[in-house]
Amino acid sequence: MTDPLPFARRRADTSTPTVIIDGTLTVVTFRNEDNGYTVGKIETEGGGDDIPDLATVVGTMAGIEMGDSLRITGRWMTHPTYGRQLAVESCEVRLPSGRRGLIHFLGGGRIKGVGPKTAEKIVDVLGNDVLQRLERNPALLATVPGISDSRARGIMNQLLDQKEAAAALIFLQEHGLGGAAAHKVWKQYGVETVERVRNNPYRLADEIFGIGFKTADTVARSMGYELDAPFRIAAGLHYLLGRAAMEGHVGLPAEVLIERAAPFLELDEQTVEAVLVGCIEETRLIDDGLIYRPDLHDAEVEVARHARRLIENQTAPLDVDTDAALSWAEEQADLELADDQRVALRTSLTSKLSVITGGPGVGKTTIVRLLVDVLRKQNRKVSLAAPTGRAARRLEQATGREAATIHRLLGIRPAGGGAFQRRDAPLDADVLIVDEMSMVDITLMASVLSALPDEACLILVGDRDQLPSVGPGEVLSAFTASGLVPVSRLTTVFRQAANSGIVRVAHELNAGEMPRFDEATDGQAFWVERPDPEDCLTALRALILERIPQRFGLDPLNDVQVLTPMHRGPVGTIALNENLREVLNPAAPGKPELRRFGRLFRQGDKVMQVRNNYDLEVFNGDIGRITELDEDESLVRIHFEGRDVEYSLDQIDQLEAAFAITCHKSQGSEFPAVLLPLYQSQYMMLRRNLVYTAFTRASKVLVAMGEWAALQRASATVDAGRRFGRLADRMSGEEGLTMVPEPDTTW
Repeated sequence: MTDPLPFARRRADTSTPTVIIDGTLTVVTFRNEDNGYTVGKIETEGGGDDIPDLATVVGTMAGIEMGDSLRITGRWMTHPTYGRQLAVESCEVRLPSGRRGLIHFLGGGRIKGVGPKTAEKIVDVLGNDVLQRLERNPALLATVPGISDSRARGIMNQLLDQKEAAAALIFLQEHGLGGAAAHKVWKQYGVETVERVRNNPYRLADEIFGIGFKTADTVARSMGYELDAPFRIAAGLHYLLGRAAMEGHVGLPAEVLIERAAPFLELDEQTVEAVLVGCIEETRLIDDGLIYRPDLHDAEVEVARHARRLIENQTAPLDVDTDAALSWAEEQADLELADDQRVALRTSLTSKLSVITGGPGVGKTTIVRLLVDVLRKQNRKVSLAAPTGRAARRLEQATGREAATIHRLLGIRPAGGGAFQRRDAPLDADVLIVDEMSMVDITLMASVLSALPDEACLILVGDRDQLPSVGPGEVLSAFTASGLVPVSRLTTVFRQAANSGIVRVAHELNAGEMPRFDEATDGQAFWVERPDPEDCLTALRALILERIPQRFGLDPLNDVQVLTPMHRGPVGTIALNENLREVLNPAAPGKPELRRFGRLFRQGDKVMQVRNNYDLEVFNGDIGRITELDEDESLVRIHFEGRDVEYSLDQIDQLEAAFAITCHKSQGSEFPAVLLPLYQSQYMMLRRNLVYTAFTRASKVLVAMGEWAALQRASATVDAGRRFGRLADRMSGEEGLTMVPEPDTTW
């Protein structure tokens, strides 16, 4: 590349001269994916006396990744805390030429089987013109010690594949994408990369994980799109609706969308509104009480339609003698059911679609187990499912019957553009029971209902007082509020559960009361007052390493889970994971580790998958351990409760450290011990349903700690964050059940 791509300027001392630094990006300390603002370090290439071997660079550098060879233009500035830094004025991604850059290029994860050590050997043997020499004579690679003929062929095949991608990658990099980001785009689009990006650069923000709208906008602006181009505004509206979906909204009121879009796009509201009207006329967006993306509108309509289909087909759904079934169930289980449990069993056996809801200790699991036993006795085909692998395993253990994730049961796989590809045949079941329904979003629910044949029954089980789904919609709440679906509310707390300190404090909190934590030595739920976050960290380490293992016989790494409301702050996941890694999985000679995507990964780390990967069959929220980390072979092996999964290095941006996780990410899981730090500084997230969800994740011991005032705030704060959607309205009436045809333009 010849001309550097200009990026937004960062204020520096304009009295200092402009400098140009060539080097390789080796560390990403901070990255804002939305606007490309990056703090990193580059190993410089012969810059002169005034340029250090390792320079800190700060500024907007959209899309760059570690291992990229860069030419950076900027001015030196002195930060009061971090010292001398280069404020970036422009940044150009270049093909590597120097030794360091070539080693990072070959050994940075792009080529499987070549890590830094092997890359160093290749460059040392074949020189700095290695890429040109191998292009002329591929057999030279086998002359490098330790590289066999077969391994050399494998490496060369990958280099040839990269040669085919070179034109597309250079095109992307010339328009502002760094090497790793460009490689992701190529991997997704292949030979259609240039055509797709030219036709619609904004699709990158929707379809490529890790690329935000601002990065896509940088590409588009470099291709000539103006700030007020209708296509840009339409893409921004579509993107903001997608971001709203990540907040839980199925759609947004028009005025809310316009208020968000105008400052985001740096335009006035009238200009934005005019384009919104055009998008609606062309059915790129749907105006149906709210402004929807077409896929989410169709999902909401589909859920309402199929729910009504089941409800309206109520004729003797299971043909079961319910009185005899209830008596048989009680006799088989050797227990006497509470009145609300009997009602729940009867309702579930006589309804095509029903809901069972209630808090901890009220017998939801018992009802599900008895339902399965009764239906099996009647020779009915019963399928059990839950949103996550951990929840499915809990359901399987509780019932003694096979259970699966919803995705696996229905054969759901991605079909591009965020859509799902479902099995062609209906589900082969008389009854489907779905547990942990609070986690199910509108899109997944549409898949469930679409797969059910007319004659099947659906029983939904969950706690409506827990956090709603991470994805858009409040499906369980909408079903219970619609007035259409029979709902069984279990409220009787059974004696064994009532003796549990965890169950008691959870119910007290959910009722808006301050929990009464155990003081007796045989208790399960405890409060530890630690007003200073530093003292909290010290107490956390002592509890995890010593007190809980000694008292309860639990393993510090596998059985104890730290939950926290937020990612940032002194007791957020970022700080906690850095702190806890050093005591639970410290660095040691011979223990491999690497930094990728601005994160540290170490063999033995506890990690969480943070997006669904259908090819690997691991899903958002799955927790595992790194059992093997081989940079030379470009692989990371993770053990997920019973099976090993192999990741390539360019896939590990899907993983995060999981010594501490957010309360949201804990949904559907159960841990023997839960530690929960709470502070007033987390005020934005201190809500009753969030802390209630965290409490109910613990099975043996719960330790909440921090500031008592923070717990008081959470107890008194009912989640007022309304999620926009119209599912309950659609279910309760005939209107609004018409699908809108898909637009001609694919976003």
